[in-house]
Amino acid sequence: MSSVAARLFPLTFENRLQRAGFLLLAGSISLVLVSIAASQILLGGALVAALLLWKKERVVPHLPGTILWPALLLFLWSLIAAFASAGGIRDAFVKKFFLFSILLIVPVLARGGKKITWIYHAVFAVSALSAAAGLAQFLVNPHRDALHRIQGFMSIWMTYSGLLMLVLVALAAYAMTGSWRSHLWTIPIGLAVAAALYLSETRSAELGAVAGTAVVLLLLKRRRAILGILVLLPVLYLASPQSIQQRLRGGFDPNDANTKNRIELIGTACRLIQDHPWLGVGQKVSREALNYRGTLEFPDYMYIHMHNDFLQIGAERGIPGLVIWLWFMFQSGWQAFRILRAAAGAGRIPPDRTVAFAGAAAIGGWVALLSAGLFEYNFGDSEVLTLFLFMMSAPHAAPTGSTE
Repeated sequence: MSSVAARLFPLTFENRLQRAGFLLLAGSISLVLVSIAASQILLGGALVAALLLWKKERVVPHLPGTILWPALLLFLWSLIAAFASAGGIRDAFVKKFFLFSILLIVPVLARGGKKITWIYHAVFAVSALSAAAGLAQFLVNPHRDALHRIQGFMSIWMTYSGLLMLVLVALAAYAMTGSWRSHLWTIPIGLAVAAALYLSETRSAELGAVAGTAVVLLLLKRRRAILGILVLLPVLYLASPQSIQQRLRGGFDPNDANTKNRIELIGTACRLIQDHPWLGVGQKVSREALNYRGTLEFPDYMYIHMHNDFLQIGAERGIPGLVIWLWFMFQSGWQAFRILRAAAGAGRIPPDRTVAFAGAAAIGGWVALLSAGLFEYNFGDSEVLTLFLFMMSAPHAAPTGSTE
């Protein structure tokens, strides 16, 4: 480990604090696939290291204000909405803002192409273990219902599948940049991650993975790979067991039990937001939603959240909070696209493959999260949010022309 760290930090840039902060950050991002507690402890250490660097060496984050300002405003509005609903700093969404420090410290502690790539390599390695754990769970008990799906090291399959979704998009971006011979090792990892995601039977994450990967291939101009996906998906569907085919078809059937509960939650959320348009109801959504349900057909626990990023944030923070969140999300995706477009020049993939990889992975991850977020509140999932924020900040730590 020390030799790797030594190569990543040239003599003019090397100091113990920078090295320790980088390793803590790399551990935090990669271990989120195993333990959120370990990830957040390491992130806290990385944040301390970054703060000391800012103080001693005047190292500043290279993140545009167009992202930082909506993130700060989202935090302030969340505080106001939380206190208005008697939630205060105990409010779950407010507490998650600790994770937003990733946006600040990645461009400081992981500045340079090789450092970003090294962190992604660590993520891919841990994802292989996570996928293997899920596949082993399936082999032990392949006859699972929708409430007992594989979950790897996570506490629930939704978190597990959301992480695999983002990893698969990042793997696609990595594999499609640079020499294919040097990336052959990504094939077995990608197949394992894709298989675990498939067997999780989490339709929202599967949709997000397909959408995000397709965008990556479009950005990197891999037309043959896009055609391959168009052929693979129907073949995979036809080759799937009837139970999986039925579950996929159920997403288009308004009489399907899971589809019906999503429709019910949409109506519930809209009625709740209509009555609380300015500040929402904070973390009391799960309680307040019971007063706005349209039927007694579904159990109370189904209303724990609205299974939709847009509706959940609107219910928690009101319409202004939703608008601010949309502003933050738009700027995060747009700035990543600008980096990729500026590096690509006249329609060419940038000569620095890290810029192409990090930029395409960020945009693909953005599309994947929002696509899956139409059917699941994945932005409120700490593990998924951790990996997502890293993916969005990585392009700003791997600037065009970096040769580190």
